[in-house]
Amino acid sequence: MSSKPSTPSFLSAASNSRHVRYFAFGFFAVALLISLHIFGPSIGSLSLHHGQEPDAAVPSDVPIPEPQVERNYSIPNHLHLLYALKDDTSNFNFQFKNYLCLYGAVKVWEPEKIYFHTNAGTEAIDRARSGAAGKWSQLILNHPGIIINHVELQTNAGNGMEITGMEARSDFARAKVLQEYGGYYVDFDVHALRDIRPLLKSGYKAIIGIEFGGLINLGVVFTAARSLFIDQWVTGMNAAFDGGYVTHSNHVGTKIRQHLEGHGNELLVVSQTTFHPVDWTNEGRHELWVNHDFDDGTFTNNLANHKDGDPLPSFEHEYRELEQYRWDAPGQEYLKPEWSNWNWRRSYMVHAFRNHAAHNYEHISPRYVLERRSEYARMVYPWVWEMYRDGIVSIHDDYLGKLVE
Repeated sequence: MSSKPSTPSFLSAASNSRHVRYFAFGFFAVALLISLHIFGPSIGSLSLHHGQEPDAAVPSDVPIPEPQVERNYSIPNHLHLLYALKDDTSNFNFQFKNYLCLYGAVKVWEPEKIYFHTNAGTEAIDRARSGAAGKWSQLILNHPGIIINHVELQTNAGNGMEITGMEARSDFARAKVLQEYGGYYVDFDVHALRDIRPLLKSGYKAIIGIEFGGLINLGVVFTAARSLFIDQWVTGMNAAFDGGYVTHSNHVGTKIRQHLEGHGNELLVVSQTTFHPVDWTNEGRHELWVNHDFDDGTFTNNLANHKDGDPLPSFEHEYRELEQYRWDAPGQEYLKPEWSNWNWRRSYMVHAFRNHAAHNYEHISPRYVLERRSEYARMVYPWVWEMYRDGIVSIHDDYLGKLVE
């Protein structure tokens, strides 16, 4: 009786292996169908990325977040100042108030970069740095860390209109440097009062303020480079320029506000109190600049019986944070003389418009501030007190930096 030929061992193993594979495949298919039926919605919500495996530890009831796009709308802490010369070979004509603008901004805002934009030639800058153009020009041009950037002044607007006024040429230059660099620009008669860094980190791409009367004032501009606001201002000013003083600036800025404010985080418009608390009226300017004297002993000239070099009080208690800021604090809101009607602590800065010569004095000098007889003097006193303490200024320095008795 012939026996059935035996299967080679390696074929037997292969056959068994095939059966195992068929069984495993069938089991896996059934398991997959059951899983899809039970967990289908959860599996469908997973977002798989090429080159990455899904995280099996994520519970099915926790939504997978959308990929995060890094967004950085912070306005850089870069201070921009601009001074244009009608003749780029002439001397700078800085006054004490201009140096006070820079000094206070650096102390309060601590800018990471300080840009000084000018059309002045190298010789004019060298003369200023040597002191040939006056004490205040020398201090400004030699300020530690200042970056001098040469700009070409635009002589024709985009609509073909010739730009003849130096103020207008400065406006066009200001807009262009802000568009390129980003940061904040202030006129040379703006004085820092409060830290602006919370504004810079607010998430808005541009911040501007209202002036008395409701128009936008572009003597102070915060913007990220190439923000919608700054791009539209550059375009708008070139189209709208008509030779007027504010048509291309405040008027265009106000029109931009009307359609850009409220559009995401493109533009924040702050109240008049924030940047430009002083109004343009004679009464408003008088309130800022006028000196006060009383014979009843309620107020004293801070320099009465004072000799140059003698120490001066800091009045620190009037400037630091006090319990009187509490909403239910009794008495005065803050320490001040009886004649003071202005709470400048509400402002981040003050745009100290010119025309102070109309109020019985001609210019701002260290003496005028150190006497502390006006709202303006009390407001900026801490910075001039520091200058005096450190020997930077004397009570005999006039507004141009010359010594007077």
